[in-house]
Amino acid sequence: MKANFNLALRVNPQTKEKQWYAVPAGKGALDADETAAMAVADTTLSKGEYKHAMEATSEKLISLVLSGVTITIGDLGKLRLSFGSKGSPTIEGFDTATMIQNPKFIFTPSKTLKAALAGATFELEGVVENGIKYGSVKSYRMAKGESGGTTEPGGGGEEEGGGGL
Repeated sequence: MKANFNLALRVNPQTKEKQWYAVPAGKGALDADETAAMAVADTTLSKGEYKHAMEATSEKLISLVLSGVTITIGDLGKLRLSFGSKGSPTIEGFDTATMIQNPKFIFTPSKTLKAALAGATFELEGVVENGIKYGSVKSYRMAKGESGGTTEPGGGGEEEGGGGL
């Protein structure tokens, strides 16, 4: 599988110089309807059935995770609760409101999900500078009036990474 990225011009926090960094290509998010449509595309389930099952599951799973149960989410991984705590010399001195710190959910990817990432090939999608996205290094250079090398960073050819502006 391929994983798309953009090159973004950012300030290196150590040197304070601008450098190009690879960042995941953000392509928006699927809402519940879009997710349902995608999930049921090759099944006999309706979107409504899928959404109802997900809503019912979410209602039940949230309380279970908060109670300390680790939940397996299909072939994606596991979800569990985590938090830190200050210590108290006595049981009576423990104040839940002030001593439990940084509560969060921890997602641990499955072997399948880890393998997908390990096997991913990274492909340049475009260039981002000052909030403007260019479809390729070639289009970025054209827009900047630059002539550059003959290949894309990362070894791809000029035509890889999207077309045009």
